[in-house]
Amino acid sequence: MALEDIFRALEEQAEQECQQILEDARDQSETILAEAQEQAEEIRNKLVTETEKTTRLKASQSINSSRLENKKKVAAIKQDAVIGVFDKVLQKAKDLRGSSSYEATFKALVKEAMEGLEDDVQLLVDPADADLASSTLSQMGMSVEVKPDISTSGGVVAVTGGGRIMRRNTIEDRLEKIEPHIQADVAEILFS
Repeated sequence: MALEDIFRALEEQAEQECQQILEDARDQSETILAEAQEQAEEIRNKLVTETEKTTRLKASQSINSSRLENKKKVAAIKQDAVIGVFDKVLQKAKDLRGSSSYEATFKALVKEAMEGLEDDVQLLVDPADADLASSTLSQMGMSVEVKPDISTSGGVVAVTGGGRIMRRNTIEDRLEKIEPHIQADVAEILFS
């Protein structure tokens, strides 16, 4: 009997130890599971945060890109409008020849182009201005060859030095010279 009691006591002790090992294993597995769930939650939160950052960055880049594209389009439209104004001015300049002030304007353009020139000068004009050029030069007491060789809305080109020196003083040249200087003013008038 004593041997049976020893075996039973050993069995009970082994069973208690097994129960204790199982309880410890359950506690350990619960702790591991809780830590794993906590790590998974941290990873998920980190991924969500990074995804939000990336999405915000992409959205911001997209918005900025759209804004820049819109600014470019608006600038192009404004530039086209300013160019349109100068085109209309050039069209109106073509009507200048028929106005009562054209003769005085033409004379001023000739005088300015001829200033300081004396020898071997040719005055290039539009065929429509050939007679006016001859009479203007005659009134100014100048003997200069008039060549109706250019196409212009008005004005002249004085050539000297065997063709090396040209003084362009046409309506188109005058507009071209002032255009860069007054573009901002025209844009401000149009778009303010």
